[in-house]
Amino acid sequence: ARKPYHEPIERHDLGRMEYLCQSCKALHWLNERIAGSSKSSPQFGMCCKHGEVQIPLLQAPPEYLQILLTSQDYQAKEFRENISQYNSALAFTSMGVSTDDSVNHHGRGPPVFRIHGELKHWSGALLPREGSAPAYAQLYILDPHSALNYRMQRNSNLNRETMEGLQNLIRAINPYSSIYRHAYEILQQYPNVPDFSISLRVMPGQDRRRYNLPTADEVAAIIPGDGTQVVDHRDIVLRIRAEEGGGLQRVNDGHAAYAPLHYVLLFPRGEPGWH
Repeated sequence: ARKPYHEPIERHDLGRMEYLCQSCKALHWLNERIAGSSKSSPQFGMCCKHGEVQIPLLQAPPEYLQILLTSQDYQAKEFRENISQYNSALAFTSMGVSTDDSVNHHGRGPPVFRIHGELKHWSGALLPREGSAPAYAQLYILDPHSALNYRMQRNSNLNRETMEGLQNLIRAINPYSSIYRHAYEILQQYPNVPDFSISLRVMPGQDRRRYNLPTADEVAAIIPGDGTQVVDHRDIVLRIRAEEGGGLQRVNDGHAAYAPLHYVLLFPRGEPGWH
């Protein structure tokens, strides 16, 4: 059995987290400084390896999204109360995880996201199975009106005007919206080749530093193939229909599109994530 908790005689205090890395401006505790650096001029390496890792700050949200995030009118408040549901309705990939909401049933604190097991992102075929309604990336190859209707059928509690505005925003500025439509157009040209696929792959750019993020153009490379080419284990493989006996493909968390394909309201312009 668990022993009862007793307050320790004294607590270990690291002090205030107020020491800046001179390269990336990350905050640290003094004890996190690298060996050999002084207390008066501490140096840190765990955040950016002395400037070798350069992660640009996120751009300010587009105007429409910024209004929804900051305004105090009814529409904006409704959006913020249901922001996770709006994001899921607009995402290209689905999330596979077992959540436990029991921790949110009591108290007035901020909501807690608690899961059981492993969190995964899944990518499916560009066309739904017969008898199934399109979802996630499949909605981006439809005309906007049809896509909006499908989204609202699944999310009837949400504001249609807000959903339409966000859908139009993502279709206009998110590069993956056009990438998926273009992939669908290519795959339609090979209806009789069942294993024909297109891969989304991170292509090397001009900056060869190992830890730098790829640019949007480097992630947006589409490599058509006939299923015989060498596939990187991190590739997101797109097919027009699910393979016989197959289902969803797990998105590798090392792919630069792992985060932006799901968290579309956090990365509305498709900004690449860590890879």
